[in-house]
Amino acid sequence: MNIKTSFISVIAILALAACETVPQAKPAQPVASKPAPTGAPFSPVVEAGGVLYLAGHLGRNPETRAYDPNIAAQTTQTLKNIGHTLSGVGANMSDIVRCQVFMTDITGFREMNRAYRQFFPTNPPARTTVEVSGLAAPYALIEIECTAVN
Repeated sequence: MNIKTSFISVIAILALAACETVPQAKPAQPVASKPAPTGAPFSPVVEAGGVLYLAGHLGRNPETRAYDPNIAAQTTQTLKNIGHTLSGVGANMSDIVRCQVFMTDITGFREMNRAYRQFFPTNPPARTTVEVSGLAAPYALIEIECTAVN
């Protein structure tokens, strides 16, 4: 065995030993206070490693089950729905560190941004906003998913 082969063998043994000593991560666990709508194959919020991952939320009013045709109103309702989900797991809007915003019409960006700003007046989370061709609900104009650290 030459020095190069010996060196590679030592590195391989050390790498295997390191893998065996690394603790295994716990699987992500749903932590929502109530499950997703019947039949939906997702959890509204999942905790993994102290991080909360929220599924995309829409701007449907939970009482009337209707969507306002205005992007600002849907943005406000979406963020209220997110706040409700967070409160169900002992967190709040100030725990959000990142949002992904999906809009069906980017020309409403300014109105969406005004409504969004009301929920994050200072130190807003990192955010990505993109226009999409459609959302899962026919009358939804916006969907927001978030990551939070409680």
